[in-house]
Amino acid sequence: MNAAEPLTAERISDLVVANRVIRAPYYHAAHDDGVEFTEPDKGLQWGADVVPALQGLFRVDRDTREDRPDGWVGFARHWRGNTMRVDVDLFSASEESDPVLVVTAIAGRAGDGSVRDDDLGPIEVPDRVPTREEWEERRKRYQAARRRDDADGSASVEAYLAALPGWKREVATRFDELVRREVPEVHSAVRYHQPFYGIQGTGWFAAFSPLSKHVKLTFVAGSELDPVPPDGTGPQRQALDLTETDTLEETQVASWVRQAAADPGMNW
Repeated sequence: MNAAEPLTAERISDLVVANRVIRAPYYHAAHDDGVEFTEPDKGLQWGADVVPALQGLFRVDRDTREDRPDGWVGFARHWRGNTMRVDVDLFSASEESDPVLVVTAIAGRAGDGSVRDDDLGPIEVPDRVPTREEWEERRKRYQAARRRDDADGSASVEAYLAALPGWKREVATRFDELVRREVPEVHSAVRYHQPFYGIQGTGWFAAFSPLSKHVKLTFVAGSELDPVPPDGTGPQRQALDLTETDTLEETQVASWVRQAAADPGMNW
């Protein structure tokens, strides 16, 4: 979609059920205004709260903050009666493909009839609250779409990379480029909130995840690699941890990628 076009609640719902939504690497959930939706201290949950909310937004606005040029803010009623705010970025990998929604934050808003938002002021809240059954149906619709989706998820991986900060983006991008160079037939997707790489019909063989002080490159193989990467916990979780000052040894990492791709250790 063109960046100048308004993003509607209907369009957001369509993108979610087309499996074009991911959680940002450093997305956060918060209890604002004392609102609590789930069990104490558990916060708002991705599958149980965020995804159903995205399919039932009653209002969508552009994010007014200067550091969010591609940002949007949506509001939904929760089945428990409260209001939720969902922050998303819209990432377009190309003009030919649908954009990807990158959810960056979710928070509660307290109040009946209207709620106060720090960025947008008062928000009028509709009277109707979805039933718990309707909420669960939205969750199931999304899960079914994920199971049916066998398309390459490169756009989602690109969106994930773009959401990474500084040196972590550089490390992860180099790893992504290396995997695609060594395994031209690679299929990629964001699974379990991190990018995975696999061979369709065979299995997943690599992944990466940004942690607080390092980026973990994981090789998912059916047997131990040679030499064994130093930071893993077994054949299916052989890993290399890279900090900001470490050097990515491309020759060695490329060898691990080829070995893992020849014997993927995680089912499709």
